[in-house]
This record gives sequence, C-alpha cells and structure tokens, in this order.
Amino acid sequence: MEKDTNPDIRGQESPSHGAADLGNGGFRHVVACTTSDHFAVQIRAGELTWVLDEPVAMGGRGAAPDPVTAFLGALGGCLLISLQITARARQVPIANATISVKANEKSFVQTVDVDLVVYSSAPEEKVRTVVERAEKGCYIKGLLKESIAYRLKLTILPVESV
Repeated sequence: MEKDTNPDIRGQESPSHGAADLGNGGFRHVVACTTSDHFAVQIRAGELTWVLDEPVAMGGRGAAPDPVTAFLGALGGCLLISLQITARARQVPIANATISVKANEKSFVQTVDVDLVVYSSAPEEKVRTVVERAEKGCYIKGLLKESIAYRLKLTILPVESV
C-alpha cells in the first residue's frame, strides 16, 4: 500500500462537506475515500481493506489494480466460487479450475472474454451443466449490462491419476 493512504477511513473530513462518518462497511457494504491528489482510492469493508488505482500511463501510480481490472477479478472469483458451490451441490467432482477474464482495453467495457479450464473426472456433459448453472448463480455476472458481449470458452480436462 502507499504510505500516504489512510487505512482508517472512518470519520474522514470532506473538504466541502465537513465531517463524514460513513462507517467501516462490512458484508456487501464498502466505504471508499481518496487520500491524496492522486487517483488511488482506499476501500474498506469491515476489517478488510484494499486499494484501487490507475496505471501510471493514465495518471495514477500503478500501485493497485484499476477499477475495471478489480471488477474482472471479482467476476472470475465469483464464477469459480459459484462453480465450487454448484459442483458440490450436484456431487460433481471438480479437482481444480482456473479462469482468465479479459475486457477490451480502451473506453467503456464492451467485451468480456472468459477462459475457464476445469479438471474433473466427471462426464463432460455433467461438467458443462455445472458450469451453466454456476454462470447463472454468479451475482457479479448478473451485473453485466446486456450491451456487453460476454463470451465463455470452456475447456474440460481429465484429472490425471497419481
């Protein structure tokens, strides 16, 4: 983290609005504040804190992911968590899964490309069904506007016996 970020964002002074006590956030509640004249933003959700920034080329310090990259990480993480929950509920063994999530680099997000690799000993059709259900159960995916082209490439690989 940057040395000029303040992890305690509770009670920060707003230059034009006086004292602001927005709390510390928590489950599905974040509180964010700027801490300098740079683009870095300190975020808190209860005891958890993290930073967002912009790349150096865009005027930031490059000290943390930019908001779109953080969103893509949240999407990938949500899809993997939903995959694990769905597979467990349907008793489909998933040994491992990895995901890559990319968006167009310029302007507003117009495309989201997801590459998902799933290692499983289950029949391919069962894994495909689990992945379809997991996509429907991913709350972050549900936030994508209809105007954003979402494409998922699924690769299913057998689990190597040891």
